[in-house]
Amino acid sequence: MWINGTPSSQRELDRGLQFGDGHFTTLTLRHGRPRFWPQHYQRLCQASQRLAIALPSETELLACLETIATEQPDCVVKLIFTRGFGGRGYAAATAATPQWYATTAPLPVIAKNALTVAIAELRLANSPQLAGLKTLNRLEQVLLAQERAQRQRDELLVTDQQGYVIEAISSNVFYCISGRWYTPELSSAGIAGVVRQVLLQDPPNMVIEEAQLTLQQLCSIEQMFLSNSVLGLRPVAQIGDYRLPKPHLPGTVEDWWEQFESC
Repeated sequence: MWINGTPSSQRELDRGLQFGDGHFTTLTLRHGRPRFWPQHYQRLCQASQRLAIALPSETELLACLETIATEQPDCVVKLIFTRGFGGRGYAAATAATPQWYATTAPLPVIAKNALTVAIAELRLANSPQLAGLKTLNRLEQVLLAQERAQRQRDELLVTDQQGYVIEAISSNVFYCISGRWYTPELSSAGIAGVVRQVLLQDPPNMVIEEAQLTLQQLCSIEQMFLSNSVLGLRPVAQIGDYRLPKPHLPGTVEDWWEQFESC
């Protein structure tokens, strides 16, 4: 094997690097505790089952997080899981041993302003087999981040091939029309985030339904916010040229999130 044109003693590359053959989750440690851990672990189990990649025990994962927390009690942790090494082409070796990695980063500084968003030109591929999973193949999001920078917007709303709004680049979407709250359904594309999961399972004094959101409906939206377990809840003030009547978080949701922030 050669790396950057130089011979290397390394004989194989991890399939996660070669093919995106794996999945990951990104969480925050606050005061040494992993926030939303049950939801993160549930998602890891679902992805590992769907991709047929063995997952370390929860005890082993928590032990790693505890070790990280001794030096960095407040940080962002990315847990990455791959099928490992071996195999010819796309076919994995039957004896491949799954690998997992943990990386850390400082907690981000999050602006409090409401967001100005636009509709992305790039559309997500429809893939029901992988919908909802956070796989290692994130080229669409890399290109979307480039598009966001070029268009100088705070965020982009992303549609699927049929033109339904699915998510933002790295956040789930919640919106209110005629006083009722919705989030896009993710049966054919998108990532099911852990905050989205919590809000759907136990919404704070509100009802949230999954629905299809068309581009034509955007000008009927009264209120919108984006959710991400690292970035939190961020209100949207403007979609393209349309200014939302309520460019702030709903009070019940804001109070609910502040409970986690204060822990």
